Amino acid sequence: MKDYSKLNKQFVLIDMYDDREDYDTAAGVAIPAECADEFARAVEELAVEKFGGASFSELLDNDLDDASMSASAKKNFEDQTGRVLAAAERIMRNGR
Repeated sequence: MKDYSKLNKQFVLIDMYDDREDYDTAAGVAIPAECADEFARAVEELAVEKFGGASFSELLDNDLDDASMSASAKKNFEDQTGRVLAAAERIMRNGR
């Protein structure tokens, strides 16, 4: 049987641009605290190698025009615009 009391470090993955009042948790895990650094390195490696991502240190060194941050901010703006338009259409259709 697993001893859950040893899982004393929790990590939660959320979208940094999601609604800060009502965000969705993408993933969450609990691990032993002594494994936290190794876990963080493994997550970074997975993001880079399997999903074609980049570590923040790589972005700081190589993304001098902040293309990643600009693209992320643009996507967030487009997502918000889409939600506002959908709400406006719903209000126009339903009267509120």
